[in-house]
Parts: sequence; C-alpha cells; structure tokens
Amino acid sequence: MRRVIAAFGICSLLVVLPTFTALAAEPPSAADDAALQKACLKLAADPFAGSGPREWSTPFQTIDAFQAIPVCREALRRQPDDARLKLATAFAYIAGRKNDEAKPLLDQLVAQNDSDAMLALAFISKGAEATELMRKAGEGGNASGLMLYGMAPKDETGGLSSLRRAAEAGSTRAMLVLANFYYKGDYGVGYNPGEAKRLLT
Repeated sequence: MRRVIAAFGICSLLVVLPTFTALAAEPPSAADDAALQKACLKLAADPFAGSGPREWSTPFQTIDAFQAIPVCREALRRQPDDARLKLATAFAYIAGRKNDEAKPLLDQLVAQNDSDAMLALAFISKGAEATELMRKAGEGGNASGLMLYGMAPKDETGGLSSLRRAAEAGSTRAMLVLANFYYKGDYGVGYNPGEAKRLLT
C-alpha cells in the first residue's frame, strides 16, 4: 500500500512541475515593472528633501541601502532608460557606500542636465568639482543646490546671494540658515530679528 501511495505522489509531482516551470518562465508583466518602479522610488526617495540638520549633514542615511539596492537594481534592469530609476538607484548605491557604481549613472544624468543628479554627484565629489556641481544644480533651479552652494566656502556676498535665491525658491534649509544669520548679525547681513522672523513664518 505504501508503494502505491508513493508512486501516486511521484506521478502527481511530475504533473505539477511542468506547470510550475512554465509559470516561472513567464516574462514579468507591465504591472510587475510598475510595482518595482514604485517600490524603488519609495525606498530611495530624494535624500535632500528633509529640512533638519541630520538631513543636511548626512542626507543618504535616510535610505536603507540593504533594501533599496536590490529592488532598484532589478527595476532598472527591466527599465534601463528610466531616468528616475537611474537617479534612485544611484541614491541607493551612495547610501550603501557604493560610489563607484553610482557615478556612471549620475554622469549619464548630469550629461542630460539633471540638477538632482548634479547634487548627488557633488555629494561624492571633492573640492572645486563639488562646488561647481552645486552651482550648476542651483542654476538649473534646484533649491537644495542653491542652498548648498551658498554654504560652500567662497566670498560671503556670493554665498548670501545663493542662500537668498534658495530661500525664494522654497528651500526650508536656506530660510533657517538665513534666519540664523539675521538673528546673530553674521556674514554681514546685520542684526535683523524682524527679517529672521519673516523667514520662519
């Protein structure tokens, strides 16, 4: 009796396996691609969007690289021309300290004048190269680029001009930095608590 049951089980398995193999071999659907894209963009969201000190100094700590990298890598493999996925995947790589893998993706996007990519590339670059990328990002209308360029070492006049433009563009960080300057009278802006209050309201 046991031999009969075992034989029946083997036959059932042989019938099921081809069906399972066929299902596994089916190409991913458009719905799968869309779901992966959505997951990647959520896991590797814009790291410069925060307004607190932690986001300013270590923006990529907001991304869990362990989760984001495999999802974004697969999403980009399926949709290799998607600029948003390229940027998100680069964000994930930087968060995972894989700058060498992020740079080629960012270089492609910078060549297309993507200001968000310029800002990310500036983060993993040094000195004058980083400052120039911040400047270009700011010129491209990126408020975070204007803010960071304004904070980069340079003449005070140029820095304040960039910070003001960033604040006008809606950068909360720039508003907070300028408000602090006005409260203290630093960097030649003069002591002006009224202007500081205006920036914070």
